[in-house]
Amino acid sequence: MRVRARIDKGYEAMEIQVCNSEMNQQVKQLVEDISAFVNEGITGTDERGEKVLLPLHEILRFYAENQRVIAQDGRGCYVIREKLYELEEKLEEGRFFRISKSEIVNLKKIRRLDMSITGTIKVILSDGTETYTSRRNVTKLKNCLGIKG
Repeated sequence: MRVRARIDKGYEAMEIQVCNSEMNQQVKQLVEDISAFVNEGITGTDERGEKVLLPLHEILRFYAENQRVIAQDGRGCYVIREKLYELEEKLEEGRFFRISKSEIVNLKKIRRLDMSITGTIKVILSDGTETYTSRRNVTKLKNCLGIKG
């Protein structure tokens, strides 16, 4: 595989091209990976089996279900290839937080916290989705959000 940069004043914006003699799985995968990286998003598969680029700022949460990782935004749920531990390493700290062994939430999408349940916190997201922190992450979440006590 050859990689090169081409500088020309005729380009108004940066452009990335993938060239090959045929469309194959390697080309498709490379285009998906580059798109996800450039657009600060993640690639998911919707219920019809179509690939969709999900901007990170729109994602409410990532969670594990039936041995798959699901990304949820305001429009629906999408299966993604990454494992939760890979996402945790990749996602920007201070923007996403791992609230339990099986879930990562977007801190900017938290609408409300309900701390009335002893030992845990109910997290209500901007679309009304309710989820819970694990007991071991309650203090970390409070510290992350700047909540005292």
